[in-house]
Amino acid sequence: MHFLWLVSAFSFGVLSAFVIEKSNKLNFLNERNLESLATTDRLTGINNRMKIENNVDEEVERARRYDRGLAIIMLDVDYFKQVNDEYGHHVGDVALKEIAAVVQDGIRKVDSVGRWGGEEFIIVLPETSLNEAKQVAEQIRLKIENHEFTVVQHKTSSFGVAAYIQGDNSQSIINRADKALYKAKELGRNQVQGL
Repeated sequence: MHFLWLVSAFSFGVLSAFVIEKSNKLNFLNERNLESLATTDRLTGINNRMKIENNVDEEVERARRYDRGLAIIMLDVDYFKQVNDEYGHHVGDVALKEIAAVVQDGIRKVDSVGRWGGEEFIIVLPETSLNEAKQVAEQIRLKIENHEFTVVQHKTSSFGVAAYIQGDNSQSIINRADKALYKAKELGRNQVQGL
């Protein structure tokens, strides 16, 4: 009788451990899924604005603490409203997905890209100088310009680049990249400007 009791207690313990382990795995997967939903742009599959802002915050703190380089690239697709007006929002969405893929293909694994809003994207380049970031932006600019999009065929983008300077916070470096972006637009678009 004691033997049966020991066997059933052991079996119950093993079964409980299995159920708890399975439950823990499901909770872990659900948490990962929720985190992905909260940090990923649903259209493009890249970081959303909240996630990329967090990345900028972290990298600015790292640049400040360790006196390391950091650069930010902002890019805006030129005359994107015309795509939506001429072809419809569905085609515009496809073009944004393609641009996100081209940009992601043009950066290092340590870099991050996110959708800032609409047709604007931001790229965070740790341990990168202003000149190095301008070179990266120029390479991406050329890739976008030479990419044959599914429906719209060709698009161009304007780029603003800024590098971390002592005393910067997330907002100040983003603001400089944004000013450089508007300078690129004012000077004729499809170009890289840095501040």
